[in-house]
Amino acid sequence: MIDRDTATSTTTAALGDLVRIVGALSQHVSTDTARLGLCAVVIETNQIMATDSYTAAIFTPDTAITAGDTVMIDGRELLTAITNAHKTLKRDGAPTVEIVSDGQRWIMTATGATATTTAGGDIIKTDYPNVHAVFNLPPNKFDGWTPTGVNGDYLARITTAHNKLIGKADTPLIIKNWQGNTKPIQFETTTELGTLQQLLMPVRLP
Repeated sequence: MIDRDTATSTTTAALGDLVRIVGALSQHVSTDTARLGLCAVVIETNQIMATDSYTAAIFTPDTAITAGDTVMIDGRELLTAITNAHKTLKRDGAPTVEIVSDGQRWIMTATGATATTTAGGDIIKTDYPNVHAVFNLPPNKFDGWTPTGVNGDYLARITTAHNKLIGKADTPLIIKNWQGNTKPIQFETTTELGTLQQLLMPVRLP
């Protein structure tokens, strides 16, 4: 069990790459502040994930970009910080970014050839759903459901996340696993940065 008051983590990546990764994951971040954990991007040693409880995504980089404990950062705060840094430094060489957590706060430092910009915020300290388990559900988990299909708005999140990570539109959205119309649909996007897995739940009849 990680002590969230002392959890430390360091994430290092090219700034442009992190904009794509967090841009994709932010599609699955909740706006419901009453459930603060669902507003987070969760950074683990080898994966980064997000879920709003209706959709979910896990990004696994080809080369690990994070070392340390698991930390939870407000997804919209993080996206704003790295997007602003990217706008500031986009013509300043090949900027890199480092995000460091001390268990209380996170600090982002983006460094270009001639300039540096920083941002930060408080770490989220709360329980988080077991997203990994949902991606590995047994085939009969949702037996008995009578779905009407999928929620179009949620499907749009999946597509937007895919396009943000790929960096262009008109590329196939791959269905990795779908075992019937009562089962969740799992999508997979593979890039030169790593692999994004996304999951969409079916919709019950009213």
